[in-house]
Amino acid sequence: MKRYTIMIAAAILCLWGCAKSSSGSLNSQNEKVFEAWIKTNYPDAVRTPLGAYIIEDTPGTGALIGDATASPYIRLEYLSRGLDGTVIGYTSDEMAKQLDDYEESDYFGPEVVYRGENHMYAGLDESVSEMRVGGHRTVVIPGWLMSYVRYGGESEYKANVTGTDTIYDFTVLESISDINSWEVDSIARYLAANFPSKAKSDTTMYGFYYIRTKAPDSNVAYAADSTFYINYIGRRLDGQVFDTSIRDTAEYYGVNHGGTYAPVVINCGETYTDYTMTSSKSSMIEGMSYCLSKMYPHEAGTCIFISKLGYAGNGSGDAIPAFSPLRFDIEIVDKP
Repeated sequence: MKRYTIMIAAAILCLWGCAKSSSGSLNSQNEKVFEAWIKTNYPDAVRTPLGAYIIEDTPGTGALIGDATASPYIRLEYLSRGLDGTVIGYTSDEMAKQLDDYEESDYFGPEVVYRGENHMYAGLDESVSEMRVGGHRTVVIPGWLMSYVRYGGESEYKANVTGTDTIYDFTVLESISDINSWEVDSIARYLAANFPSKAKSDTTMYGFYYIRTKAPDSNVAYAADSTFYINYIGRRLDGQVFDTSIRDTAEYYGVNHGGTYAPVVINCGETYTDYTMTSSKSSMIEGMSYCLSKMYPHEAGTCIFISKLGYAGNGSGDAIPAFSPLRFDIEIVDKP
């Protein structure tokens, strides 16, 4: 992975750094090194209650963000670095190009992050809590606060966590209380711009929308034990294709499919959750299988749905960020 998101950046650190200790000496040497680095490089930095250091702070003019209960999700841009300046993670396409890590189909831009335990580092969460929307901050987080687990105070973190000291340079763009509602609103704006005849309320499942673009040959539904073939294009709502069965589309959008380009077989089931794809009967995300279950022979259509029906808070690779609504353009075709 070229970019490490805040949610998953330190899977390796957690294997090593979340080990518990009954002694407060776990970070005694690390603490001395960290404090010496701060004193040398940023003697005027402002210390937070948990022991991180704010070295730059531009207040926002929006609402106070507060703790994870008040604002369980935030949308932000960030750059993270080691104390030696090595870039660890980022949201900027310009940074990707500088590091020669840029891929056209990858997502670059603001990310939505869930602030709950096991999803956001304690030191970063503490810093975010004190800010207002629109604020920019650079904070140096010691390794013992690079933890997804929450403890009662600084001494407990030092006694239970080791990790890598990290500098986060970030801007909070938005505070989100209800992620599903926020995504539905983003889809409503997308529908208004691209499918104005489709209303936000015109849906058969919460957060799912379907626009028929080609009428079927008949309205006879597929039997539970039948198969049919499709061509498809999967897109983010910014228009970038992340997957397709069509070679020309893949080449145009810079998508590396990693396989052959041909219509894909769909295996029907008793309910839409039983639908699978390809001869190996691979599972599908819920939004796509639900869409296919509503289609008839030779029909074509566009389905758009919230991330709860897609990849939710995990995202998928570098192309689909967490909490990303998706669009699939699907046409049922003859067997190749």
